Order: sequence, then C-alpha cells, then structure tokens
Amino acid sequence: MAWIEKLKNRNPITRNLIMASLLFIIALPGYLLINAFCSIENAVSLGFSLDDKIPFLPWTISIYYWIYILIFLPILTIRNFELFNAVAKAYAFGIFISLSIFLIFPVTIKRPVIINPENFFEWWVWVNYTIDRPTTLFPSMHVSNAILSALSIFRWSKKIGYPALIFSIMICLSTLTVKQHFIVDVIAGFILALSAYWLFIVPYIRKAENLKKEEILLPEKLSLLVPLIGFVLTGILYGVYILTGLLE
Repeated sequence: MAWIEKLKNRNPITRNLIMASLLFIIALPGYLLINAFCSIENAVSLGFSLDDKIPFLPWTISIYYWIYILIFLPILTIRNFELFNAVAKAYAFGIFISLSIFLIFPVTIKRPVIINPENFFEWWVWVNYTIDRPTTLFPSMHVSNAILSALSIFRWSKKIGYPALIFSIMICLSTLTVKQHFIVDVIAGFILALSAYWLFIVPYIRKAENLKKEEILLPEKLSLLVPLIGFVLTGILYGVYILTGLLE
C-alpha cells in the first residue's frame, strides 16, 4: 500500500510515534470503557494467602507508573521498520487478548482505603485508585507491556536490554505492592508477553540475523531520553501535588 511505503520512508522516530499513536488510540478508549463499565459486583477475586502477605508499599507507585515511560523505549530505539512493525503487532495482540479477557472474565481486588493522603506517594496512589477502578486485572497489562518493551530490543542491545528488563521486573513486583494486581495476574501477563514475543518478534529476529546492529537500532544514547521523560513527568506530578495542597 502507498501509505505504508510513505510511512517506511519517514524519519524512524516520527514513523514510530505515528504507529504507536494508532495503537494508543485503540487501546486507551477500549481499556477506559471496559474499566468504567465492568461490574465489580460480578467480578471474582484471584487472590491467595500469599497475596495477603505482600505488604502495601505506597512509595512503589513511583516504580509502578514507569510502565507509561518504558513503553517509549521501542519508539526511541528501533530504526528498522520491519522490527517495529513486528513489535507493534505484538503489542496489538497483547492488547486484544487482555481487553477480551477483561470483558468476559472481570477480576477485582480489595485495595487499601486512602481518604486523607499523608504524603506524595499516598496521594499518588489515591489518584491512581480514583482513575483506575479495580476491575481490569487479569492478565496484567502493566506486566505484559513492560516485559514486551524490554524484550523488543534485548536481542539487539544488551546495554539497553538488561536495564530495561531489570526495570520491567521491578514494575511487575510493584503491581503487587501497590495492590493493583494479584500474583496470578502477574504470571498471566508474563505469559502473554512471552507469547506475543515468540509469535511476532522472534520470526523477525530469525529473518534478520545477517543485519547489522546499526541497521536495526537507532543510536543507543537516544534511549537516555526514556528516563529523562520519566523524571520530568514525575516533577510535573509533584508540582501538581504541591499546588493542590496550597489550594486547599
């Protein structure tokens, strides 16, 4: 198709942003609608005794939210159109499977009640709880997207891949300590990420074995923009917290 050829010839970051935006336009409204209208009364709990032993740690919300930053990693690191297209398909697969399960199998969790947040982290958790109802848990999209983001470039750059993978695992753990997910949700999200990786990204890796790293990835220093975006957004959020406190 002509539009695909035009897209391929664009600047890689611009092209990646366009493709990622299309996924975002599909995924976000779908998630918000399902989250808003799924009945908590008809939802089940997948918690076990081990889930009850995991402590609630409000400060780990600062790790939990980094999924919204880590998903920028493929956008800022992948040069090759075919690889990014494979990654986009893997994300789309994970989104479709997750939203479908949310619809037919709603799961809920009993979260800590925060009425008067005592610090920035509790306020942050309170904001998250207010926006995100506890109905779209299984499988965890936080987990599947985090793992998939790290795996998408791990084969081509260990310098970026190892830190991304470590941080994605930290995000997985934070879903438990923020009391957003059960252990079963995390395991299901992990399996979903691996399935999407093997279905869509591994076949491309096998076809591109003879390509040089420079043909696959953008300069590695661009990946530093990912944590920079995270710190800037954290600073903005803290500013909102301070401002809301001053206005009370």
